[in-house]
Amino acid sequence: MTQAAFQQQLKTAFENERDQVAAQCSKEVNFESLNTAIVNFYRRLDNTITGVSTHIEQDIQCQEGCSYCCHFRVDVSANEVFAIVEHVRSNFTSDQLEKLVQKATHNKTKLELLSQAKRIVTNIACPLLEDNTCSIYSMRPSMCRKMHSTNVESCQHSYDNPEDKNIENAEHPVLSAITMTMLTAAREGFSALGLDKTVYDLNDVLIAALSDSKYKKRWLNAKKAFP
Repeated sequence: MTQAAFQQQLKTAFENERDQVAAQCSKEVNFESLNTAIVNFYRRLDNTITGVSTHIEQDIQCQEGCSYCCHFRVDVSANEVFAIVEHVRSNFTSDQLEKLVQKATHNKTKLELLSQAKRIVTNIACPLLEDNTCSIYSMRPSMCRKMHSTNVESCQHSYDNPEDKNIENAEHPVLSAITMTMLTAAREGFSALGLDKTVYDLNDVLIAALSDSKYKKRWLNAKKAFP
């Protein structure tokens, strides 16, 4: 396939995904319909990743218990944050929820001491990481679903040397392009409904969303969720 043809396929995929997300919620914009839309998007994204992975030449080396990328910044949209909060409140025990709040608070405090430049080169374990396993795997953000490494040694080197800017990107370029197109399109679909399109650092906003429902109300009222 030529580069031009591939770019046209990405454009078509973008438009289809954007329109599907927007259409699912356009009749009644409420949390239930928005949450259903994000779950359905995750399903389509996962199915696409599975399908594309069978056609790429390099093996995907990610496996359970590998958590190098769970220490990097995770960009999320507001709807993903509130979907996570809904999930943990419905599935976590009170002890698990308390532990999550403690870890999220610790991360937030640590972040406040770092410049943006320093944040990029500092490993911070995701508060949702438990024994090197994602505790919300079925509801993990789209950027986490996007991460598929073809070289685990590169991932480890990046983890061990976060300030090294010359580390080769281990993601497969085709899989990365397709998944990034889909998740960007989904964000545009929610944005088309007038909802906050800001991209947040999960570590920066999770504790706020867990601690106070006003942020969710702001989001549903088409305001910036986390001002």
